[in-house]
Amino acid sequence: MPLSELEKMDEAEKIQTLQQYRAAYTIKDLSQAWNLNNPIQYYMWLKKQRIYEQIVRKSDKFDPSKEWKRMQATGALSAEKGGARGLSADQFRYTLDTESGGQELALVFRRLADFLLNEKGQFRCRIELKAIAQQTAGDTSLEA
Repeated sequence: MPLSELEKMDEAEKIQTLQQYRAAYTIKDLSQAWNLNNPIQYYMWLKKQRIYEQIVRKSDKFDPSKEWKRMQATGALSAEKGGARGLSADQFRYTLDTESGGQELALVFRRLADFLLNEKGQFRCRIELKAIAQQTAGDTSLEA
C-alpha cells in the first residue's frame, strides 16, 4: 500500500496496518517500498502522524546506554580516548562520523534533540560540520 493511502486512514487503522507490516517486513524494506531515503525518515513520518509511541518497539528507540555498551564491546572506547573508564551507568557517548545529505543529517539531529529534550544534567558536545566539494558534471579541470 502506498504511504499516501496509509496517511488517509484513521489512527487505529494506521497502527493496525503498520503493526502487520512490521511483523512481515523490516524497516529497511518499508522505507524502500515507500521511497524514503533511509529508515530515519520512517521514524520521522511516524512522529508526524503522532503514532511513534504506539508503533516503535522499545528495543528500536534511541537508547544512549545501548550505544555506550556497543562501543565498549567493540573496543571503540579506550582510556586514551578521554578517560572512558570509570563512568557511571547514566553517562554515555554518542558519536556520528558520516558523509550525508543535509536532509538526512537534519533528521538525525532532530532525533537527538528529541532525546535530549527530556534529559537532565550537563552535556559536552562538539560538532564539526563542513561541506564537501563536488565536481559538476562538465568540470574536468584538475587542481594542483
